[in-house]
Amino acid sequence: MASMAQPETKVGELCKELGITRQTLYRHVSPTGELRPDGERLLNPKQRSLQKIEKITAGS
Repeated sequence: MASMAQPETKVGELCKELGITRQTLYRHVSPTGELRPDGERLLNPKQRSLQKIEKITAGS
């Protein structure tokens, strides 16, 4: 998320614009703007689908 890497970015305003909490933002994006694992999973639906399938089949 490019705006996170810019020093003038106001995190509170960004969260308000996105409709999320700071906790949610930082769970998905680091303060330097790099995607965290949760952010990568959110943006990669194929990976999420595979994880769901693995979870379901592991319980069988």
